[in-house]
Amino acid sequence: MTLLGAFPDDAWLSEEAHDDRERLLHRRVWIVDPLDGTREFLQGVPEYAISIALAYNGEPVLGVVYNPDADEMYAATVHSVDDRFVLEDAAALSDSYMLVGRGEWHYGDLPPVPDGTKVMPVGSIAYRMALLATGKGCLVFTPGRRSEWDLAAGAALLAAAGATVTDIDGKPLQFNQAEPSVKGLIAARPNIHSEARRMWQNSGWHIH
Repeated sequence: MTLLGAFPDDAWLSEEAHDDRERLLHRRVWIVDPLDGTREFLQGVPEYAISIALAYNGEPVLGVVYNPDADEMYAATVHSVDDRFVLEDAAALSDSYMLVGRGEWHYGDLPPVPDGTKVMPVGSIAYRMALLATGKGCLVFTPGRRSEWDLAAGAALLAAAGATVTDIDGKPLQFNQAEPSVKGLIAARPNIHSEARRMWQNSGWHIH
């Protein structure tokens, strides 16, 4: 592997590779999803992505999301100074779009949203997070469990943009965990994040 060849002391976590638990002993771990949005890829919908992240002590510090169909590349470190990574300035959720999974929306795997909320279904969650980090929409929301490789690169991009990124219960994300999955996702500006948390708490909805 090119990355591990360049950084032989780093560890690796990927959907397409055996999970070597020795990674838990490493401070630097590359977290990779070679294809996020398999359904969209198979259906010819240009909303899939390659997702590559570097986590340091559990924090995503570098993220790359590439949509090959649209030839869109998003790359940043958490300390990037790049005017592409600026969140949309929305005062309330109803002022913009909530980005959700295309499958979640189609199959009804989302809680009821407040009246007036605009929903934009997008395939890959890594791609959704990249779009949010560059000012498209004001919230990425998913109640279902996600693997670390789905979220790590997007979390780094959103950190560069100054977003609040947590699991569905409002807990900060930590990567390179023994069980590499996350209980849902809420990502947005702090004010929109708080509104989305209230939406979830008041919905009374439970993950199927």
